[in-house]
Amino acid sequence: MLIAQITDLHIGTGNDIGAEDNYHRLLAVFETLSKLKRKPDVYIATGDLTEIGSVAAYKLLKQMIDEVNPGVPVLPCLGNHDVTENFKKVFGKTHIHEGFCQYSVDLGDVWLVVTDTHDETIHGGAFDEARADFLDRAIEEANGRPVLLAMHHPPFVTGIDWMGARNYEEPWLVQVRDVIKRHNNVKKIICGHIHRTMDRPFAGSSCIVSSATAAQVHLELAAITSSTADGRPLIVDEPPGFALHWWDGREFVTHHGVAGDFDVILEYHDRFRNVMRDVFHVPE
Repeated sequence: MLIAQITDLHIGTGNDIGAEDNYHRLLAVFETLSKLKRKPDVYIATGDLTEIGSVAAYKLLKQMIDEVNPGVPVLPCLGNHDVTENFKKVFGKTHIHEGFCQYSVDLGDVWLVVTDTHDETIHGGAFDEARADFLDRAIEEANGRPVLLAMHHPPFVTGIDWMGARNYEEPWLVQVRDVIKRHNNVKKIICGHIHRTMDRPFAGSSCIVSSATAAQVHLELAAITSSTADGRPLIVDEPPGFALHWWDGREFVTHHGVAGDFDVILEYHDRFRNVMRDVFHVPE
């Protein structure tokens, strides 16, 4: 199974939401993925689907999904820029349970669980007892099968303090961690929010953050304060990114990619077939 993760789309930032940069960056990601010989079986969009949560932006996103990926499911997760009520007006209530965008999907060998870590009033992550209970039950429903858990905010301290959690004892981090530690079948946790690629062990599992389809956050781990503006870059125009999570039957292997047209250095033509067979031991 091949699962494509897109995150932090931020559709709807300009007056003409059909011509804005983030719209074209997302189209570039879809185009890059469509050119793969092995195409994704499903997409997971891990939050910040829109910039301001407007109905118009959700309508545009739905139109893009319907036109660019016909027949391929795109499963949503909400982030701090999203507005649940407006999301429901366009995408319906299928993925909304107990007031939050949280649900599970049977993907065959893998059980997908999407949990909601957003609060429309704050930039950082949020969680509570009700969401913790839903997450606990959703993982239990896998009946021991491998679980892929998707959420918007990384449940750990990333080192980019102005974007993420600063303290491992933040209550919402503790709640997420406690639920996951109760289970041994959460194989991978996938997140967005930081607009950079990173990974780390978490609660007995493995957690990765994908780069955004929108612009990226500058890679800088030096401490930052609100009292001194030191001139550092904050947002940079790096290429739109995505992640591919390949389930090999035992574990997830995650690949990170960027969208765009790049010069081809070597192509696989007939004259290279013997090299593939004799050097790289590719089967006939």
